[in-house]
Amino acid sequence: MPIRGVPTREERRFDVLALDYQMAREDERTFANIQAAVASIAVVLLGAMATVGSDTCELSKHAGCKHVPRLFLAGAPAIPLAALAFVQLLGIVSALRSYYIRAVESELRTYAPGPLPELAPVAPISPASYHGLITEVTTLRRGRTGYRILATMIMVVALAAFGGLTVYIAIQLGGWYRNLMLLSYGSVFALLIADVVGGTFGARSTFVQVALKFRVRQLRPLLSGETASGRSLTSYLLLPRPEDWIKLLFVPGAYLLASLVERKALNGGTLALAVLITEYLVYSARYQWNDIRGMKDDALHPQSVARLRLPSSRDKGQRRFIVGSSLAVAVLRLATAIVLGVVVGEASQVLILVGSVFAVALVYEFLRTAESFHLSERVRNLVSVLLWLIVGSGYALRFLVGVYVAGVSLSSELAVSGAVFMFTFGVMFVLLTWTLEASSYCYRHTGIFANPISDEVRPSWYTDGRLHRKPHLMLLLAPHADVREGWAGLQLLGQCGDDPVLKSGVPVRSLRDLAYWSAWNLPFWSACATAVWLASNMRHEAVNSWLLVISLAGAVSVSWPVSHVHRVVIALFYSGAIWCVEAWRGWNNFEPAGAAASLILWTLATTTYLVFRLESYHGLKNFAEELRAKFTNFGQGSVKLIVGPETWRILR
Repeated sequence: MPIRGVPTREERRFDVLALDYQMAREDERTFANIQAAVASIAVVLLGAMATVGSDTCELSKHAGCKHVPRLFLAGAPAIPLAALAFVQLLGIVSALRSYYIRAVESELRTYAPGPLPELAPVAPISPASYHGLITEVTTLRRGRTGYRILATMIMVVALAAFGGLTVYIAIQLGGWYRNLMLLSYGSVFALLIADVVGGTFGARSTFVQVALKFRVRQLRPLLSGETASGRSLTSYLLLPRPEDWIKLLFVPGAYLLASLVERKALNGGTLALAVLITEYLVYSARYQWNDIRGMKDDALHPQSVARLRLPSSRDKGQRRFIVGSSLAVAVLRLATAIVLGVVVGEASQVLILVGSVFAVALVYEFLRTAESFHLSERVRNLVSVLLWLIVGSGYALRFLVGVYVAGVSLSSELAVSGAVFMFTFGVMFVLLTWTLEASSYCYRHTGIFANPISDEVRPSWYTDGRLHRKPHLMLLLAPHADVREGWAGLQLLGQCGDDPVLKSGVPVRSLRDLAYWSAWNLPFWSACATAVWLASNMRHEAVNSWLLVISLAGAVSVSWPVSHVHRVVIALFYSGAIWCVEAWRGWNNFEPAGAAASLILWTLATTTYLVFRLESYHGLKNFAEELRAKFTNFGQGSVKLIVGPETWRILR
């Protein structure tokens, strides 16, 4: 029995339907006005494009014609195309709204089933039938024949006018402008036509698909698909690995080195295009593939937020969308790289680059997958070592790209020695990074243990088992810490990733132990040795044995298990020794780009090594924030010094 003054369930439902219908009708009127305005703008833009184009010398060779940049003419159709696309987007929304309004009208008529008296002589039409009546005229599936013919004519004329003008401009411009315009505008134009057909003649099928998809999604909580990686999908697709910004310097560095050594003219546009294709398109696509395959491990990583990898979600449908979007953007990146290669006449070289990058990636992903197999310890260690080696290939490829763009032969001694140097440098760089990453899986304990090799006492570290999913990381960390699985009943102090785990040396009994315990020492030594080889090729002369001996001795001494302060002192000592040898040999006999090359390259490898030995994984992942904080503190300190402590306290 209904309570007086309290609306019944049917009354509340009617109020909701009436409000919903009112809002939908208001929304329809607003969208109709916007659609008409944008359609008018599109027509005006098409007319303006035709008028302006006919007055340019590129399209019409009449007296008094105006010279307009070809790039401007090539991009002119983009503006009316955007307007037409916007009109179509509004049209799809209108089609979906039409089905929904008719459904609401159908239920509203159950509350007022009687026909409207004024229309009863014609047909028994009930209230809330306005939109249903309109669709009997305006739909392209079953509307009036005249309306359908006129509506189809409008669409055909608009699309034909745009397509004709675009093709005409492309043909007149010729060259790569024509190819690029036909490819880009043609792809978007085909998509627009398909969308027009789907939103008009196929509106019913589109609505059914949307309704079925919404039916599934409305049963889930609104935020069930939120990502848990601290990063949006859009930002990831725009820039997959912002933390790898340092790699943007390798191609320009190789380009500048090769250009200076061979006395080649510098071309900033060519270099920028090479970096765009190599780093932002090809390697970003490769990173996306790697993140897709490692989605589970990245989500479980202790520093998943700081690593900024592919976003993850607790919802399966959202995960599918994330993976599908990333795959689509990766393919689009590779396609864009190939198109740019075709445009600049380097299609075969871009294809070789793509093939080389993904050939290395294929081997890497195979080895990463093989780690999860049940392998013997010896085979698993072999897989880990192969992984350690293959990661340097990307650095060598980047160097070869820079050398090629500079116009230097890839078979030259400069290219070969540089690629070998970057390979060894890259292996060292990645292994040091991976060792720090491995420390983020461990936790400190209040207990201590004694090193059996020496009297050194250091904290015990415990891992939760996630590290054992990555043997290539665990094998790097194990010699530098007492990693034990499980910590039940222990008092933990925090993650080991907050500590500079490589700052202090690992006591060893022999040089053989040192090479074994520190896997990144061998590539460090190799990088210092190949630095001398590369420097000699920069000077177009044979390798100097003194420089080679001093470089190797310095690398071995710097990596010896001593305190970090001693390492810095040793590095400065051997830098001075290399400088003395360079000076003794005589500066006048050197090429300008090769002067002190051995010292510069040796210092680059050694400084990188020392920085990593002093860094923690947390600091490595938050390098930008820490650097910004240091600049902020420096700026505040400078202001405080200028305005004085009393005024500073007032300002604060």
